[in-house]
Amino acid sequence: MKRNLLLFLFIFSANLLIGQSRTELGVALGTSYYQGDINHSRIFYSPSMAYGVILKYNFSNHLTTSIKGFYGKLSGSDSDFSNMENQLRGASFSASLIDVSALVEFNFLPYTSSGYIKKNKHRFTPFIFIGIGGNYIFGTSGFENPITIPFGIGIKYNIFERLTLGLEWSYRKTFNDQIDGVITFQDVNNTPVIHNDDWYSFCGVFITYKLFREKFDCPTYYTLGNGFKGSD
Repeated sequence: MKRNLLLFLFIFSANLLIGQSRTELGVALGTSYYQGDINHSRIFYSPSMAYGVILKYNFSNHLTTSIKGFYGKLSGSDSDFSNMENQLRGASFSASLIDVSALVEFNFLPYTSSGYIKKNKHRFTPFIFIGIGGNYIFGTSGFENPITIPFGIGIKYNIFERLTLGLEWSYRKTFNDQIDGVITFQDVNNTPVIHNDDWYSFCGVFITYKLFREKFDCPTYYTLGNGFKGSD
């Protein structure tokens, strides 16, 4: 019984250490903006500062999962647009939001956030991601259904040791038409008839740090010529 318990604890501890060696923690800084009934198609319209935290786990050189949390602001005003619909309506809004998402990333090139930068040949890659998320938006009335589908693109580069710098641009598809407080078509019960749901976006830079080295990150595991190996 004791042997089985010790074996279980050993295996559990080994898996935990391996998991930690593939984990990255980071922060993001950028901008957030909205698209919906007021702003139909203009990108980077009325941008506001956005902040975020990132937790990543690297399954392989091509596959990564992540959890991301953002805080930002969304705003819009019909007075910013010259078309007849906006000018007749005269609506405006401003709201803050918290956004949390669970994502799967695919690296187009083999990528490693290595701890031994001189021997890391897989330092750069573009990537795409998609997942599921949720939000809490302050300052909007009658807001329901916080579920979102986040997706986007990005690039990342292992700049030094276990430090990675990246740039990403993402959209959140929502399932409601009330972020901006404007519902274009509704029935007698004020329920949307046409579901032209509102969207919002985050764009910015991020930096992550690999918490622990893996074996192949250590200089000991690299041959530095003629069979000579460095020390960790």
